[in-house]
Amino acid sequence: MGKFDIRAILSDIKAYRNAYILTAVASFGGMLFGWDTGLIGGVLTMDAFQHSFNLDKNSKDFSNLQGNIVSVLQAGCFFGALSSFYVSDKFGRKFALIFADIIFLLGSLIQTLCAINTHSLAQLYVGRVIGGFGVGLISAVVPTYIGENANKEIRGRCIGCMQLFNVTGICLSFFVNYGITQQITTLSSAKWRIPFALQMLPGALLLLGIIFQNESPRWLVEKNRLQDAAKALARVRCKDAEDEGVIRELDEIVRDFEGHEKLSLKMQLRAATENKQMFYPVSFAVLLMFWQQWTGTNSINYYAPQIFQSIGLKGQSAGLFATGIYGIVKIVCTALGLMFATEQMGRKWSLLIGSLGQAFAMFYIGINSAVNPVKDGDALSGTSIFAIICVYLFVVFYSFGWGPIPFVLSSECSPNHVRSLIMALALMTQWLFNFVIAKLTPIMLDHITYGTFLLFGAACIVMGVYAIFFVPETKGVPLESVHLLFEGDIVKGCIRDTIPSRARARGLKGGRNEGGEVEGRDSDSVARAKGMGTARHVEEV
Repeated sequence: MGKFDIRAILSDIKAYRNAYILTAVASFGGMLFGWDTGLIGGVLTMDAFQHSFNLDKNSKDFSNLQGNIVSVLQAGCFFGALSSFYVSDKFGRKFALIFADIIFLLGSLIQTLCAINTHSLAQLYVGRVIGGFGVGLISAVVPTYIGENANKEIRGRCIGCMQLFNVTGICLSFFVNYGITQQITTLSSAKWRIPFALQMLPGALLLLGIIFQNESPRWLVEKNRLQDAAKALARVRCKDAEDEGVIRELDEIVRDFEGHEKLSLKMQLRAATENKQMFYPVSFAVLLMFWQQWTGTNSINYYAPQIFQSIGLKGQSAGLFATGIYGIVKIVCTALGLMFATEQMGRKWSLLIGSLGQAFAMFYIGINSAVNPVKDGDALSGTSIFAIICVYLFVVFYSFGWGPIPFVLSSECSPNHVRSLIMALALMTQWLFNFVIAKLTPIMLDHITYGTFLLFGAACIVMGVYAIFFVPETKGVPLESVHLLFEGDIVKGCIRDTIPSRARARGLKGGRNEGGEVEGRDSDSVARAKGMGTARHVEEV
């Protein structure tokens, strides 16, 4: 495992400043669905919202209605992720982000202006589906866009920044909800309209910033726009297009794409399933997103105020405030994890440690709820206080493991020529089970109560075992060399990667195999690169 070197991180920020700026701009896409994730749970508990739509919180159907309102966004997200393959592959990653952002802003506007002279939920549902379409498209494209631009030394940290912005959006929306409930005590609809309107702010920042960023150099190579690819790569690397390092990297990208340019959907599907080495990354990305949702994180994100109340924290304001603190803990832990774990500890051990910590927290909350059920009028006991602490403990481990790492690994392990397809499938899975969890959580909390937490705890144990046997270590490996980790006996190789000193990634850094030879390059490649224009050199190849 790498050392925690803050000087190296600061040096990286200076050396890779353009990659970090691009990452920060694109990561506002993560804040979009983070903001909605955090705001909707608090909005549903607001008396003004219930009044505007004539809802009865004591009705036996209220928990089911809550699930419908929350999960309809995920339905839109699923179809947005589905469309990401065509939009990002046909028109480019940058255009896809601009298009998706405009769709999201439209959906947010519809949600903000609903319930005018009516109590119907129809317009709210429509707005959430439209906004969800934009969010789903963005969520599939952002990891791809960042991963295809970022330097290999900081790629994991950069892709993970989407999760950092995601949790920042969640936290901001928590405190917006809390502040609104403190300032507006009437049944005015402004109480819930303001949170919906403010979620357009990160969307506006994304739209403003992405216009000035470059397109993905790997997408440009795929479309045979080699001169544009050279310029884009040179810009994001803070170097001149004639720089030897830029020429070498572009050469490797071109070689990786040879014979795979401009593949149709049918051809990409065939390529993704033609053999075990290609099919494994597809199923791998899908399973990572499946497990991420079964950690239980979105149950807390969507229904945190209700969960805090169920384990003994009284009052709507107290629940919202505790939820806001939860958001702060999530931001801090995600930021620390990206700085000190993703590139130093590695992807695999981040998942393993995260699984164990998450399982402990969920099991304690569930067992405590079974043994010491909360009754109306009871004061907080010591065991209940520790159960509340365990909610925060859960997010500590989630924030550097199963939060950002599935996005990192899905993007890294997808071969260049089918990356947009695999990311579409992965994010479709993520949003499908996000929908399932959002729909089932209020019902489970009502019917199986503490069993909800035991179920998530058991899932965390299973996903930890999965990480040992089926997750490779990819830190520091160039995108064009990651496929080597899926050759031979995959399970044996993944088990070997569990021991950092024996991890296969150590022999693949810099695009080299364990014998020290550069992968995919002939002996006179560097010599040919010297003194030759990038575009001319690549087109000769």
